[in-house]
Amino acid sequence: MPSFRPDKLRPEKRRTDGEPRDINQLGLDFMQPAEYSNAPRKEMESMNQELIESLENKINDVVEKYRALKAENARLNEEVQRFSSEREVLKSRVDSILSKLEVI
Repeated sequence: MPSFRPDKLRPEKRRTDGEPRDINQLGLDFMQPAEYSNAPRKEMESMNQELIESLENKINDVVEKYRALKAENARLNEEVQRFSSEREVLKSRVDSILSKLEVI
């Protein structure tokens, strides 16, 4: 069974003093930290403000529609209650008429 002791089996590869330590010394073309992000321009700020206002208007429209639908739902529930009570009254009247007809 092999032993897993890399420190004794394989010598570690160590950096010599001649190797570059700074990333810029490698000759790679990296962006400087100041180039990572650009400050927002005024046009972007006005566009963001317009988008926020548009979103706010849409949210207000949805809230208005929600309130209207909620009021309509309450009205329709009252109407259902009224129709249910009318149905019960008509049902009792029909039952009384049927009972009178059975007697005849």
